[in-house]
Amino acid sequence: RLLVLLGALGAAGAFSTCRSLDLEAARRKRIEAVRGQILSKLRLPGPPAADGPPRPLPEDVRALYNSTRERLQQRERLRTPPDPDDYYAKELHRFDMEPPGDGESWGSRG
Repeated sequence: RLLVLLGALGAAGAFSTCRSLDLEAARRKRIEAVRGQILSKLRLPGPPAADGPPRPLPEDVRALYNSTRERLQQRERLRTPPDPDDYYAKELHRFDMEPPGDGESWGSRG
């Protein structure tokens, strides 16, 4: 019986039209799609050719980057930590869901 069951499962697998998911191929396709979108935004037909070793950054660009980074770090150090009580509401609003009266329900009115 077990052999018959295994044979039937093997035959059923041969008729399956589902392909296994290749995550690496999907990842490569996604990277290519993003690369194409970037090139399209830059209006470039393809990636620029490498013209040898990368050139060093100009000193003014490096100084601007470093000063911006230092300023952001200083701002982060000076920032007061958020108060957890600010997350919750400061005011309480009450909405009565029953009509005013002497306790009778809506259905018992006559």
